[in-house]
Amino acid sequence: MVIAVAGMIAGIMFLVQMVLYDKLWNRSMDVRIKFQDDSVSAGNETVLTEVVENCKWLPLPALKVKFQCSGDLKFVADGSSKVTDMYYRNDLFCMMPFRRITRSHKIRCPKRGYFGIRGIDLVGADLFMTREMVESRPGETHIYVLPSLYETEELKSAFQIISGEILSKRHLLTDPFAYRGIREYTSFDEAKTVNWKASAKSDELKVNVYDYTSISTVEIYINLADRRIVRQDERNERSISIGAYLTKVFLESGIGVSLYANGKDCIHKNILCMEENRDKDQLEHIFRMLARMDLSLGTEAFVACFEERLMRFTGQMTVFISPDRQVEFQDMLCRFDQKRPFLWICPGAEAKDADIRKELLSSLLMIPDSY
Repeated sequence: MVIAVAGMIAGIMFLVQMVLYDKLWNRSMDVRIKFQDDSVSAGNETVLTEVVENCKWLPLPALKVKFQCSGDLKFVADGSSKVTDMYYRNDLFCMMPFRRITRSHKIRCPKRGYFGIRGIDLVGADLFMTREMVESRPGETHIYVLPSLYETEELKSAFQIISGEILSKRHLLTDPFAYRGIREYTSFDEAKTVNWKASAKSDELKVNVYDYTSISTVEIYINLADRRIVRQDERNERSISIGAYLTKVFLESGIGVSLYANGKDCIHKNILCMEENRDKDQLEHIFRMLARMDLSLGTEAFVACFEERLMRFTGQMTVFISPDRQVEFQDMLCRFDQKRPFLWICPGAEAKDADIRKELLSSLLMIPDSY
C-alpha cells in the first residue's frame, strides 16, 4: 500500500513538474551574447561574452545555449563546438533560481570580414531530465575584422614617389575664393586683382593675395576579379591590405584619397565607391567598408564599372591594385596611359611573367607571392 501511494505521489509530482516546465521553463530567462569590441584588426583577438540569467524561482538543471558564427572566427579554448564552414557552439548551463552566469570566450580573428551571430537556440530540460524544450530567440551581435596593413619597402618607396609628385604640383593654381591678404601692386599683377578700396585709402595701388588651390589627390582602384581556374583569394586579400595601407599613409600625409573596388558589400550588395576623402579620422570607417567586401559574392566587371570614370579623371595620380592580368584590364590601362601617369601594383606578378605587356612594365610594381 505504501509503495502504491508513493508511486502515485511520484507520478503526480512528475506530471505537475512537466506542466510547470512546459509553461514556465523559458519565462524570465535572459540570454545575451555580445562581442567585446566593435572592430579589431585581422590577426588580433577579441572576447565574446555570454550572459545567461534565470530570474524566476523555477530551476533549470540543464540549459543548452546554441549559436553559430563564421568558421573564420577561431575560439581559442575550443572544447564544445563543431566547425565546418560555420562554427557551431553548444554551451551547457545549470541555472538555479535567480542566478546569473557570465562566460567569456577568447576569439582569434585571422581573416578580414564582417561576422555576426544572428540567433540563439535554447534547449531546456525538466527536473527529471526526461524531455527537452526548445526555443529560438532573435538577437544580433557582429564584429568588423579590419584588413591588415600590407607594408613592404617597395610600397614605401612607391608612396614616396607618388606623394613627392603630388606635392610638387599642389601649388599650380590660385583659388579666387581663398583670400590671404593685401600687398603692393607690381607690374606683373593683373588689373582684376587690384583692391580699389585699399588703394584709395593708401593713395597707392594694392592687390589682393590669394592662396593656392590644393589639388593633391590620389585615386586608388582595387580590382578583385577572379577569372582563374584556381581561386586567388590570397592575392585578392593582399590587394585589399595594400589598399588599406596606401589609404592610411596618404591620408596621414594630408593627401586626399578616392577609393574604388569592384568587390561587393556583404550588407548593401553594392561595389565600393568612396569619393575624395581628406579626413584621417575616417580611417576606421574606410577600413570597415573594406572589411564588408565579401569575395564569395563575386565581383562586378572592373572595366565596365570604372572605365568611364577613369577617362574623365581629374586628379593627379592613379594607383591600380590588381592581381588580375587579363587582356581586357591591360587594354584599359593602355588607353588610360595616354591621359595620365599611373602605378599598377600587381600581387603575384614576377619578372618572368610573360603575360604582362611591355608598354606597361614601366608603370608596374610587382609583389611576388614569396613576400
